[in-house]
Amino acid sequence: MLICSTLMFSFLTSAGNIEKVSRERLFSTIDDDVPIWENGNSWTYTIDEFTFDYEEGGQKIYFDGSLDDFTWTVSDTDGDVYIVDFTAEINCEYEIYMSSSSVTLSVTGNMKSILTRMTGTLVFTKSNLQLQDMSAEIRGITAAKLYPIPIPLPIPFKATIETDLSTEFPLYDFPLSSNKFWNLPNMDIVVSVNVGGIFGLISIPITYTTHYSWTPLAFHCKNKQDITVEAGTFNAWEIESTFFDLFNYYYSPEVGNLIKIQANMPNGMAIGELKSTNYS
Repeated sequence: MLICSTLMFSFLTSAGNIEKVSRERLFSTIDDDVPIWENGNSWTYTIDEFTFDYEEGGQKIYFDGSLDDFTWTVSDTDGDVYIVDFTAEINCEYEIYMSSSSVTLSVTGNMKSILTRMTGTLVFTKSNLQLQDMSAEIRGITAAKLYPIPIPLPIPFKATIETDLSTEFPLYDFPLSSNKFWNLPNMDIVVSVNVGGIFGLISIPITYTTHYSWTPLAFHCKNKQDITVEAGTFNAWEIESTFFDLFNYYYSPEVGNLIKIQANMPNGMAIGELKSTNYS
C-alpha cells in the first residue's frame, strides 16, 4: 500500500505538472493565434513618411508626405471578413501628369491636413487577417500650379483609389511562432485612380497593374521582442520579407494588430508606428 500510495502521488503530481504545462502551451497558442476583432475596435497610426511614385506610358503620379491620426475602426464583423473604415490627416507634396483624348492635366502642389481628408475601407479575412480589398478617397482643397499658369491656385479636388487583388495578400499566417515561413501567392494587384478637380471640369482615370510571382518562403516570422512605439512598449513578433527587403513589420498579440512597419514596395514606401488603440 505504501508503494502504491507513493506511485499514485507521483502520478498525480506528474499529471498536475503535465496539465499545467499543457495549459500554458494552450494559452500561449491562443495568445499568438488570429485575434478576434469586434465592432468599434480601433488603432491609430502615425505614418512619418510615405511616397508613391508611378510613371508609365507618359502618365505620372508622385506623392511624398506623411499621415497623422491614420485611424482604423472595425465597422462590420458579419460574414467571414472584417470591414475596417479608416480616416487620416494628410500632408504631402505631389506631381501629377495625366492625359486622355479630351484633356491633359499637368499639376504640382501640396496638400495640408487642415484642408484635406483621406477616408477609405480595408477588408481583412477573419481566418488569417489577410488583406482582401482596399479603397480610398482623398478630398479637399489643394494649392496647385496648373501648367501654364505660374502661380499656385486654391483648387477643390477629389481623388478615388480602388484596389483589386486577385487573391488575399498574406500579411500573416497564424498561429505565429519563431522562425515560421510562408509563401507569397501568384498575385495581380490592379489599382484604378480617378483624379478630378476644378469644380468637376477635370476627371481623368488611370489604371495600372503590379504582378507578384509565386515566391516560396517569402515571409519570415522571427522571434518576439519588446518594441517601443508611441502607444507604448509591446512584446511583438518581427516579420520580414525573406527576399528584396520589401518590408519589415511587428505584430503584437496584446494589440491584435501591427504596431510598427517599414515597407519598400516597387511603387513607393511607408514608415509608421502605432499611436493609440482601444483594443483589449
